[in-house]
Amino acid sequence: MGDGSKFRIADVLTLIFLIGNLVIRFGTIFYYPPYNRYIAIFLGCGVLACGLVVIFPKYLKVLLFLFGFSFFLFGFGSPDIQSRVFELIVTCVATTLFLINKRVKTKKGVSEKLTLLILCYACLSVFSLLLMPIRQIVRDFWFFGFPDAFYYLFIGPPYGFYYAVALVIQLLLFVVLAIQFLEGDDRNNSFKYLFAGIFSGAVFCAFIGLLDFYGFISLAWYRFGSTVSPGVLHSTFQNRNCFAEFVLTATPFAMIGFMSRINKLWWKVFLFGCLVICEIALILSGGRAGWVTYPLILFFCWSFSYFVKEGRFEIVHFRWADFAKVAVSVPVTIIISLLLIFYGLMPLTDHLKDSSDIQGINSGSVNTAQLLKREVDSIEKLDTNSRSETLGQGIRVGKERPAYGMGYESFLWHAHNLIKIPGSSLSKSYGEDFRIHDSPHNVFLSIFVSGGAVGLFLWLVIIGYALMILIADLIKNQNLFNIPVIISIISFHIYGLFQTMQYIPMIWLLIFLNLGYALTIGDEVLPDRARRVSALLAKLGVVLVGVGLLVYAANFESRDLAAKYGLRIYDQDPERDRYAGFFHPSQRWQYGDYRWCGKRGAIYVSGGGDVGLEFRCQTPGVEKKPLVLTVFHEGRVLDIITFSKEESVIKKYSLPETPGKDQEIILEVSRTWNAHKYLKNYDRRNFGIGVKRLK
Repeated sequence: MGDGSKFRIADVLTLIFLIGNLVIRFGTIFYYPPYNRYIAIFLGCGVLACGLVVIFPKYLKVLLFLFGFSFFLFGFGSPDIQSRVFELIVTCVATTLFLINKRVKTKKGVSEKLTLLILCYACLSVFSLLLMPIRQIVRDFWFFGFPDAFYYLFIGPPYGFYYAVALVIQLLLFVVLAIQFLEGDDRNNSFKYLFAGIFSGAVFCAFIGLLDFYGFISLAWYRFGSTVSPGVLHSTFQNRNCFAEFVLTATPFAMIGFMSRINKLWWKVFLFGCLVICEIALILSGGRAGWVTYPLILFFCWSFSYFVKEGRFEIVHFRWADFAKVAVSVPVTIIISLLLIFYGLMPLTDHLKDSSDIQGINSGSVNTAQLLKREVDSIEKLDTNSRSETLGQGIRVGKERPAYGMGYESFLWHAHNLIKIPGSSLSKSYGEDFRIHDSPHNVFLSIFVSGGAVGLFLWLVIIGYALMILIADLIKNQNLFNIPVIISIISFHIYGLFQTMQYIPMIWLLIFLNLGYALTIGDEVLPDRARRVSALLAKLGVVLVGVGLLVYAANFESRDLAAKYGLRIYDQDPERDRYAGFFHPSQRWQYGDYRWCGKRGAIYVSGGGDVGLEFRCQTPGVEKKPLVLTVFHEGRVLDIITFSKEESVIKKYSLPETPGKDQEIILEVSRTWNAHKYLKNYDRRNFGIGVKRLK
């Protein structure tokens, strides 16, 4: 009875979480007027497909294949609209799986230890939010209101403190999706179709990336707002390195094709062609990490094709001829790719450039040759200065709290704070005006900054345990599908030595899907001793998370760092907590030293007394439709200001003197205006009035 109750409670919590995500994400997705029609059509088709699959579960495999195939569309950072659409689709798919699972009750083996470890990591990440300015976030949400508050939450830049909250919600969503696969009626086939879709999408992405690179089509419209490196293949991705991350993590799923019942020569030639397309795209993307990692992926793919005989892995009955084939096939694949580039694509580029108006990212063979030479030279010279500098930033931020970390995905917020503090290690090493990188560019270092040594320990145990049960099941049950999953996990972390994989939600989800598959393998495949050790590690994980909650609570809102550096509050903006419902300083536009609120905002005056405020109206069209600003204090109207032109107005108010207590002034405007609509930039926030405190 107790177990059933726990399962019912878990189901209720999961359903509440999914419904909450659906409501919030649907309510905040349509803030892009030029694209709302396309977003609505795309999401409408997705929701319709999910609804039909709930009614007809036999089509779940088709839905999962299409879902996996669509991954290449979402190679952008969390605040970008593409990734926000992706997370909404993930929510729809997770909800679909949840509803199907409730209709079709099946009980199959599950790795309880791995499940517990993943939940420990998720809980540690949730608890780490206590280090962020929680009270400020709550007050901002109150004044912004729904749906604006959640919209600003999900588009918050990485240097802001909203970002960590949005990324924790994202992490929980990915964990929920992975767990939903555990109750599937045919979960192994579900994963096969999903991973086959991901690989197919990666090949298609590489192919259209080549077409875009050589000017046959243009993908610039899809990458709007993204800076494309000259002469470098990006395909549909925001960044060439993100493209390489995706291709390298998805390529191992090519082995699913070798596992199929199609034994025809044309099928192997087709799969070989897919690998060559991915290789060419990786070479032209100019990512050195991809160049280093892809040969290893090719080695496993070709080994798989030669040593799998009639559904069994026959390496125990090896022939030296098969090893020779593997040794030859890997360099042959790379050589063919290079020959196609130098003797096929580069001459074709020059011909098209001279004989037509076709202009792609690459404007000629000279550019391609220069790109390849530049990257090869940097490898030969071991040009690691910029990368070591980036890693150094991550290390200096992380060592501020080496045990339990700085909070989930909060590196950039902390870095911007610490670089402004003269006594911090980061400031001493680089100087106050040094440019902070977006991430530490290393997945392990990012995990260390987020959760400290404890978080990194939990992650390494999760990955190690997942690989252990996958390998044990492969040996014991000859489950060949484990092999591409194992290689994908390894590839993910090898490339993760050079990049932060959490930055792109779609790529971060890939590892949780691999872990989700590992969860379907019962712990009983392990020897008794391994099971006993894993049980101790799982219990240790629970204890560490419990201690972590106490540590985070003791350092609520980073009070330990504030005390360490003698600050009133720990933030690059020392007056942050004096305002609520106001936006962070914008890097896209600003007018003087004003702070800008939305529809409503609050100003907190410590101790009361006289306060001077300067209000700035920048609302377009106030000549025809004046803006009315109402100022409240303790529930009564303190002032009403009407703006009939863009101007600044200075006001002075006398508030009751209350030593040690804040007096609250509430501002409310009659309407707001959208920066993107009127300034034609990428800032889609709705602004009310600008405010400046006068000394």
